[in-house]
Amino acid sequence: MIQRFHSNGVGHLNFTERSLSDNEIQEYGKLISILSNRMVSNKDVAEEAAQEVWIELLRSLPKFRGDSKLSTWIYSIAKKVIGRYANNEKHYSLGFLHDFINGDDRGAPGHLNDIEEKIWIKEECDRCLTGLFHCLTNDARMIYLFRDVIELPYFEIARIMGMDEQYIRKTVSRSRAKLRNFLNDECAVYNPSSKCKCRMNKLLEGINLPDEYQRIRDLGKRISIFRQADVILPTKNYWEKYSLIDKK
Repeated sequence: MIQRFHSNGVGHLNFTERSLSDNEIQEYGKLISILSNRMVSNKDVAEEAAQEVWIELLRSLPKFRGDSKLSTWIYSIAKKVIGRYANNEKHYSLGFLHDFINGDDRGAPGHLNDIEEKIWIKEECDRCLTGLFHCLTNDARMIYLFRDVIELPYFEIARIMGMDEQYIRKTVSRSRAKLRNFLNDECAVYNPSSKCKCRMNKLLEGINLPDEYQRIRDLGKRISIFRQADVILPTKNYWEKYSLIDKK
């Protein structure tokens, strides 16, 4: 069990009640990192938000009495903390996003070798997906992520968000349709036969990135493109450094 951590000069924190196991830190740390990365477009700020969730969990953990599921409690804190950071994010119209992604063709930096260039292209496409995700409101993005990426049941999302379950279901349905319709027309990664003319299109063809996404889709027909993206370019677990189990 994890009974200590070190961050920004903070010493050891001993828990008298429940503590988080290393497996829980790995599991929830990965999902909180994904949530933060999709809610907050700046990677450095997203990492800061995920780490603040960890700090808030440590402060609140001794008070956790098991009145709700551990996941509900953790994601409720994440919703509050990451939601605060996301308030500074911009909300884009589909028209703006269409004009932006169909700008002048981009080229990879010239100093990269073949492997580095492939990683760079994947990172740029991942940033594009996060940007497209901002066609949804903050609440709609959070709800969609809880359902289609973290895969929580509707009733648990309703409890986390403090909203009616029927509203949660309608929001997920509308968000899926909005994203699907836009990506189907505008994104070669999502739909290789689309009319995509985005600035990354030529680079995508060079590394067959659409084929990689297609192989993942073949494994699960209904898998969210944002989950597919995390297979192609895994999100860093911002909690990993807090796993301080003594291996001796």
